Amino acid sequence: MRIAPILALLLALATIAAVVPVSRVVDPGPSLLFTVWGMPFEDALFRDRYARVYDELNPRTRVEYQRHGPDLIAKYNAWHTLGKGADVMRIRITEYAGMAARGMLEPLTQFIESDNPSLAMGVADYRDIPAHLRTIIEIGGEVYAIPEDNAQYGLFYNRAIFDRHNAEHPDQRVEYPNPDWRWGDLRRAARLLTRADESGRTVQFGIDFHIWAWPFMTFFAQAGGELWSEDGLTCLIDSPAGVETLEFFRAMQREDGSFSPSFGWDTGVGAEARFANGQTAMYFDGSWRVPNFEIVAPGLDFAVSPLPRGRRPAVVSGCVLWAISANSRHKEEAWRMIRWLTAPEQAIEYWDTLRVAPPARDSVLRSERFRTTSGVPKAGRPGEYEVPPLTPERFEDRAAWLLYANTPHPETGEPPGFVPVHEFQTDLEMIIQRMLEAYLNPSNTETAQDVLGRAVREIHGVMDRDRAAKGLPRVDRGNSQG
Repeated sequence: MRIAPILALLLALATIAAVVPVSRVVDPGPSLLFTVWGMPFEDALFRDRYARVYDELNPRTRVEYQRHGPDLIAKYNAWHTLGKGADVMRIRITEYAGMAARGMLEPLTQFIESDNPSLAMGVADYRDIPAHLRTIIEIGGEVYAIPEDNAQYGLFYNRAIFDRHNAEHPDQRVEYPNPDWRWGDLRRAARLLTRADESGRTVQFGIDFHIWAWPFMTFFAQAGGELWSEDGLTCLIDSPAGVETLEFFRAMQREDGSFSPSFGWDTGVGAEARFANGQTAMYFDGSWRVPNFEIVAPGLDFAVSPLPRGRRPAVVSGCVLWAISANSRHKEEAWRMIRWLTAPEQAIEYWDTLRVAPPARDSVLRSERFRTTSGVPKAGRPGEYEVPPLTPERFEDRAAWLLYANTPHPETGEPPGFVPVHEFQTDLEMIIQRMLEAYLNPSNTETAQDVLGRAVREIHGVMDRDRAAKGLPRVDRGNSQG
């Protein structure tokens, strides 16, 4: 009774096998989940120049491309709890150490140093990554991700404001910012370039920046400060360098009147809007802001300089990396894709398309191709861009400053660039922002030491609660306020 259906099934399978070409039934290879966050126009890079091209070059590997919103890091945590994860995952440096500590990332040294030529990265290739980035990705002798870029903090300035001031006050000239500037040069320029109307209301500020962690960490490092103790268990911002940094900000705010903090991002009336509208002479922001200003303020005559220096030159920077989930089922194939993504040719594609941050490759930064970019045109709108191209004529004003952070400084022999990393870096940066918001509030009467001490106690509380949850003893920090 059951033989006939079985024979019919076998006959059907044989017919399918005879009709379908052999090439269609061969194992197509692994499917790699490739996850990024970003705006829709960034598909021009991550989907079109990365995922689709890699598919074409590797027909046995299929790339499943997913672009998410800014909540992608939360998704990574949730997926890991469920024993899942992306094969090739884009992550931020602020989360890197914490994700590695929680076992979320696959160690990569096994691939980087592999005896298999199809996997090994090679010493020369690995050393093409800027030295200060190699230092931060090595945790306990292990590497868990490869840098994609190195976003940097710079000093934007409105040349028209400088020129107008110098024409009106030839006896008090202010030169354009340059790498030799010190804190005193910045403060003097900000004070001289601040203007008030007849009623005494300030209509042009000398200096402006968003209230977040990067301004503090920049000047703190330049004052000689270290964020963490050598063992990473004690936060050190409540030091003389921390006091000096906060008091410098408050002096520009309250003594000079050249700085009036705005709290919040992209509100239309905040720091970036005032600079775009020509109301601010100088402005601190990241490399990602350059193409943005070219779009929102096409007539703005601005340039960018490396940051002024304190006791030592220091440029705070960030980093985006490619990693493999510890739960990936295709780790070797994922590594091959990461090695391809971070090779010089793909690194220049990153800069050529998005232009938000210099690639994490020394050879690319030294190349002619770094001096121009194609940009991202707006679909169906000729002559308009999502990301404007960089022309050779604009390189000196808009991008040459990015070389400073990765070039050994003549006084120290070391590149000024640094990336703050720690298992609790994200927590610390949020605490620093709240500290600045409190200290720079015009009604605040606390001393710098007051707010720094409170911030240190707060971050130590976060760390100690985490240690207690893991069954670890409380840290004995001696005389520390934490």
